[in-house]
Amino acid sequence: MLKNFLIISTLLLSNLLASINFSPYKTTISKVDKKYIYIKDSKAFRTGSSGIIIHKFDDIHQTIIANVEVVSKKEGEAKLRYKNFNGLKQNALPTYKIAPQEGDKVILNYLYERALAVTPDAQTFKSVITQYNMFDWIHPDLFASKLATEYTPTPSKQDFQEECKADNFAMLFFAIENQGYFVDCNSFKVLHKTKIKASKEKPIVPFYSRMQKITGRMFGLMGGEGINDYSRYYKQLLKVK
Repeated sequence: MLKNFLIISTLLLSNLLASINFSPYKTTISKVDKKYIYIKDSKAFRTGSSGIIIHKFDDIHQTIIANVEVVSKKEGEAKLRYKNFNGLKQNALPTYKIAPQEGDKVILNYLYERALAVTPDAQTFKSVITQYNMFDWIHPDLFASKLATEYTPTPSKQDFQEECKADNFAMLFFAIENQGYFVDCNSFKVLHKTKIKASKEKPIVPFYSRMQKITGRMFGLMGGEGINDYSRYYKQLLKVK
């Protein structure tokens, strides 16, 4: 009986981990039009997944020329929106304005191996990073410290995206009540939803960190009073119910 239970538990865990496999996926462009590129569809990526396009100049030289986001998957083909690559801000480096071409390399799930967990308390944070230890977790203190310096007690979508770019990661995990949401930082789309244990602790706002309370300028007197309801705020931010 115990043996059967262990086998079933192992299979369930394997299926869970397989369902959230966010390993980098490499392929090539099969078709290009004015706003979109097309690649062969695969279960290895989801609608909302983001990545990059790499253009090869010769056998030695290549560069990233664009960011991409999967906007649809249909009949064995995936449609991706592309825009100029904005992952590096370095004035000393040249800016390439090269249109994507058939045969250029596409890497999806790019920088998904590093992630930031947005949780309401220490217990939930520890539970999340322990259960999903396949990720290299960015400690929330880093983001909280930046928000405190900028007097931003209510982190916006743009704030999260700027943090992802600054610290070179592209996966966010939001713990909201009894649900966990894996979110692509670039598209801000939910890629996977999972059940978690709801915390009974009073939520720390804007999220769990070891920082002291984050306030707006002049302690909130000049706006930016902060988040009153943790769950409601992040549900609205992610546009989930």
